[in-house]
Amino acid sequence: MIQRVVLSEQVKEELLDDILSGRYKPGDRLVESQIAKRMGISQSPVREALRDMVAMRFVEVVPHKGARVRRVEEREILEIYPVRASLEELAGRLAAENAKPHLGELERAVERMTKAFKMKDARKMAHWDVQFHRTIMEATGNQILIETWGSLMIEARTYVTLSNLMARVPDLDLADWHDPIIEALREGNPERCGAEMRNHVEAFGEVMKNIFDSKQGTTDPDRQTASVDYPAAPTARTG
Repeated sequence: MIQRVVLSEQVKEELLDDILSGRYKPGDRLVESQIAKRMGISQSPVREALRDMVAMRFVEVVPHKGARVRRVEEREILEIYPVRASLEELAGRLAAENAKPHLGELERAVERMTKAFKMKDARKMAHWDVQFHRTIMEATGNQILIETWGSLMIEARTYVTLSNLMARVPDLDLADWHDPIIEALREGNPERCGAEMRNHVEAFGEVMKNIFDSKQGTTDPDRQTASVDYPAAPTARTG
């Protein structure tokens, strides 16, 4: 069972990569048997991956025609950020008193993110990014919060975000953005921990919005620019 779940995640990431790269375009059919044959696996993990991608709204099932790549609106990608920011702000507040035993684990996750970033490996970077945030979530001890956060399919969505960011702004060191969160957790102040978690997620959302605006322009005259300014990594406060 564990191996099948892991395999379905790998299938999902590969299919997302195919969609993001344009190898699959909106409207293209996704045939379980063909995908399974190409990957040299059974159809079961492919079916599970497609089911998750339907929930993520990257794939749609058309009656009598099967699964197809869905045209995803930029608005849909951006809508996840305010929801996730609220959940992670709460997590930061709840985890503040219990996170200190996990600081070493969080620091190691950032180190591995840095290595993945240098290798331009969005898949590994997404994995360790999610491990970082999952560690904080689990430190809250609030099972409802953990399950709600998990229902957003954070790892696959993070992979989508990082693939876009690393392709568009390859010099943006995303791993360093986690340092202020670690410093806040080391301090143990619930308000600051919550604020740093919210700021972190909102910063990613703002960068993604900038990317979309720069690709297609925007109807907002205050945001129409010839180039996009991407924020540097936040500086961790020590006071």
